[in-house]
Amino acid sequence: MNVTREDMPGRQVALTIELEPEIINGALDRAYRQMVNQVNVPGFRRGKAPRSILESYVGKEMLTERAVKNILPQTVQDAITAENIEAMDIGEVDIVSTDPLQVKVIIVQPPKVELGDYGAIRVEKNPIETTSEQVEEVLTELRREGAPWNEPAEPRPIREGDMVYVNLEGFTTEGPLQEATRDNFPTLVGAQYGGIPEVVNQALIGMSIGDEKDITETLPDDYPVESLRGKDASYHVTVLSIKEQELPELNDDFAKTLGDYETLDALRESIEKNLRQRAEEATESNQLNQAIHELVSTSTVEVPEMMVKEELDLMLKKLEGRLREQRLSLRQYLTYNGMTEEDWRQANRDKAEERLVRGLVLQEFAGREGISIEESEIEGEIEGMLERFEEETEKEKARTALSGHDMRHGLEDRIYQRKIIDRLIGIAEGTVEATPKPVEEDTKAEAKPKGKNTKKAESGEETESDATDLEEAGGAAEVLGTEGVDTKSPYETGEAEGGGTPADAPRLSEKTDN
Repeated sequence: MNVTREDMPGRQVALTIELEPEIINGALDRAYRQMVNQVNVPGFRRGKAPRSILESYVGKEMLTERAVKNILPQTVQDAITAENIEAMDIGEVDIVSTDPLQVKVIIVQPPKVELGDYGAIRVEKNPIETTSEQVEEVLTELRREGAPWNEPAEPRPIREGDMVYVNLEGFTTEGPLQEATRDNFPTLVGAQYGGIPEVVNQALIGMSIGDEKDITETLPDDYPVESLRGKDASYHVTVLSIKEQELPELNDDFAKTLGDYETLDALRESIEKNLRQRAEEATESNQLNQAIHELVSTSTVEVPEMMVKEELDLMLKKLEGRLREQRLSLRQYLTYNGMTEEDWRQANRDKAEERLVRGLVLQEFAGREGISIEESEIEGEIEGMLERFEEETEKEKARTALSGHDMRHGLEDRIYQRKIIDRLIGIAEGTVEATPKPVEEDTKAEAKPKGKNTKKAESGEETESDATDLEEAGGAAEVLGTEGVDTKSPYETGEAEGGGTPADAPRLSEKTDN
C-alpha cells in the first residue's frame, strides 16, 4: 500500500491510497461472490453467472466500488496509523483511478487549541452608574404600558409619540418591495423599531390624515435581501388615522395600581433598587465578556469545517424552535427575509465558528486549570436548593426530583460553569495565579474529546453573558421587579374600551424588522 499525504486547511488531511494488485484481486473476488448471489443475470440462475459475465452486466465500476467498500475501513485505518494521524472522522471518499486503483480519503482531525499567556490578562470592573433620568424613563414606560389610545379631539399634524395607521408601498428598480408593503398598519412615530422603514417613520411627522408622501432611500449594506443591498428604494405612504396616548397622572394613586406601593416615592425607590441590581449584573457581565474575549484573542484555534457545519445545524434547530413558539415555520421566516437556507448558513457561518472557538478555548482553559466537579459539590448544591422548602414532604419530593440523572447532570453543568467563570475572573483581577503551561503542551495541543465536566464549555452558552443596556432591560415591568407587582391596568394591551393599544402595534422597546 502506497500512501500520499496532503495537509489541508480546516484540520483536514487528504490521503491518496494506492492499493497493491493482490489486495485488489482478493477484494474483487469477494465482491463478485457477494454480488453474484444478489443480482439476477439473464440466462443464469442466481449465483451461477461467471465473473466476466457479471462484470459485463453490472459494470466494472460497480464491482470495483463494492470491492473498495469491503476493504476501505481497514485500509484507511492502516493508512491513518502509518501516517500517525489523530482522526476524529472520515470525510469524502473518491476513487480517483482504477488502474492502478487509487482511493482519495479526507481525514478530519480534532480541533487544535493553543492557549496564549492568559495569566497576563487583566480586566477591571467598570461600574455602570444609575441616574434619576433612568428612573423617570422607567416611570414613563410604565405609564405608557396601560394608557389608552384615542383619536385627537381636534385635527392636527402628526407628532412624535403618536400611533399612526398607514398604507405603505415600496419599490426598487427591480420591482415592488414586498417586505415593505403594509395595509392599515400601526406604527409608533419616533420608535427605532416601528415596523416600517425608519426613514418613512420619521417622514410622518407633520403629515395629517389623508396626506400622501413619497420617500426615497438607499437600502443599507445589511439589508436582508442581498441582491437589493445598496439599491435605491422609494416608498409611497398614506396616512389613514392618528391616535394619541392619554397617560395617567404620576402620583400615589398611580403607584398603588402597580402593586404594594403606598406612595410614588416607594415606587421610585423600588425602581432605583432594581436598576442598581441590573447595573451591577451588567458590570459583572461586561467584565466576564472582556475576559473571555482576551482569553480567546490570545489563543490559536483550528476548527474542522465539519464541526462548523454541525454548529450551524444546532443553531438552525434552535431557530426553528423559537419560530414554532411564534407559530411560524422556518420557510416563512426565510421567505420573509428573502433568503434560502443556504443563504442563512453562509450569513451565520462566522458566528457559528466564533461560538465553537470560544467554547473550545474555555474547554482547554478548564482542563489546564484542572477544573472538575466532586460529588460532594453536587450534593451541596442540592441541599442549598432544598432549604427553600419548609415542609418535609415537599422537601423529600424535591430531593427525589433533583436526584434524577438529568437534574444532577444539569446541576453539574451549572457548578462547572460557575467554577470556570470564578477562575477566569480571579485571574483577570489578579487575585488568582494561572496554572503554568505543562511541558508536554509544547509538542501536542490538540483538543481532546470532551469528558466529564467539560460539557457546556464547548458551546460557551452558559459562560457567555452579554451585557444589556439599561435602556433595553426588557421593559419597565422587568426593571421594576415582578414579585408582587401587577403592572396591568384596565387599559392593558388589547382593544380596551376607550381605544386600548392595538395588539399588533409595536412598542417603544419592541424590535421588529423593517
